Amino acid sequence: MSKNIIEVSQENFVELIIKGSEKLPVVVDFWAPWCSPCKQLTPILEKTATSFQDKIILAKINIDENQSIAAQMQIQSIPMVYAFFNGQVVDGFQGNIAESEVVDFFKKVSKLSGPSPEISEYLEELKNAISNTAWKEALKFSDLILDIDQNNIDACYGKVRSLIELQKFKEAKEIMSVLPKEILNEKKMQDLNLNVDIAENAFKASKNILDFENVLKKNPKDIKAHIDLSNALFGEGRIADCYSLLINAIKIDPEWNNQEARKKLLSFISSHDLTSEEAKRARRQLSSILFN
Repeated sequence: MSKNIIEVSQENFVELIIKGSEKLPVVVDFWAPWCSPCKQLTPILEKTATSFQDKIILAKINIDENQSIAAQMQIQSIPMVYAFFNGQVVDGFQGNIAESEVVDFFKKVSKLSGPSPEISEYLEELKNAISNTAWKEALKFSDLILDIDQNNIDACYGKVRSLIELQKFKEAKEIMSVLPKEILNEKKMQDLNLNVDIAENAFKASKNILDFENVLKKNPKDIKAHIDLSNALFGEGRIADCYSLLINAIKIDPEWNNQEARKKLLSFISSHDLTSEEAKRARRQLSSILFN
């Protein structure tokens, strides 16, 4: 059993749940051996709790053995799940719910206590490092956070993003392969997962940048040469030049190969920075071409 899953009785209820919830939120599972729905829900609660170690305690209370607690809590139907924080019931649900809803419930409850002061400091440093594209620093602070909280979504993102930006694509993919499903399902992690291959292919293409430039010089209207060179420019970090080249390709033939240049441009913008000045300018230019 995970270290954050405990059995609670009337003897230690106050200590482990009322006082314990002053440190971390406590999710309490009221169950009984004869309860069939409990046998379905409890394993889901336990599985989910293992992904929230150091954030949530899951307390299991057998109401047959602890009838005074059940009476005090007015438990009339099981399974019944309550969330305690600072000694008070703050949330809960009755009956079976889907595993995805259990995960959402744990996420909501886990946010009650917020990050520790130490993690908060590291998160601020991580945010600054990413903003300044200081990827070695971002990787360092991601690791410091993950040493304390292995499932911190911002640190997981920071580590994978840093490895991608440092061209350590194999390591980035290895980390993504072992992350829990609930972290991988986060939108920004899904975007990163898609962007690993884009960044890796662009990095490989950048090694042949002179060849692509020569092909384009020989035939300035070669759309494929535009796309190949844009890939190499993206891999070199020459984002503005990359976007400009693709805009030019779209001007030459917007429908070429099922609008490949437009799709390539949008994939680069999405994987790099949607809010950058280069992205805003490229989107304006794209709209002007397509809608005029």
